[in-house]
Amino acid sequence: MTRFYLSLGSNISPGNNIPQALKLLGRKFDILKQSSIYEANPIGPPDQPVFWNLAILIQSDLPQNEIRQGLKEIEKELGREHNPQDKYAPRPIDIDLLPQTGYQQQAFIMIPLEEIAPEEKDPETGKTYKTLAQALKSDRKNLKKVGPAR
Repeated sequence: MTRFYLSLGSNISPGNNIPQALKLLGRKFDILKQSSIYEANPIGPPDQPVFWNLAILIQSDLPQNEIRQGLKEIEKELGREHNPQDKYAPRPIDIDLLPQTGYQQQAFIMIPLEEIAPEEKDPETGKTYKTLAQALKSDRKNLKKVGPAR
């Protein structure tokens, strides 16, 4: 079994879509840890609703490409429509397998990761998630905890 970190976000009915996504993820994978849920302003146009974000640690014996496919199926089941012309479009759910390009500079990803795996090392930089999250200290004030860890 291999461990994988996921970042989840929603700004369309997040109070419904986050729990639904976790339920569907739990049917496909073993969820080992879940961070608190954080509210964050959207990236992109300012007239969007706020996002709820969290990180989870799963384990699976599936290869990464099958995990990614399973994540896309869950997104689709919850009504996510990928629009290449509008990458900042509101979404019922966004589930990313980490690491992904540039995630170390995104407080809404790093702060939940720091919560569930402070000593885990980022494969690109070799720095711990705690160190990377602390470097985003000024962005931390833009996050508000809206739900407890599980």
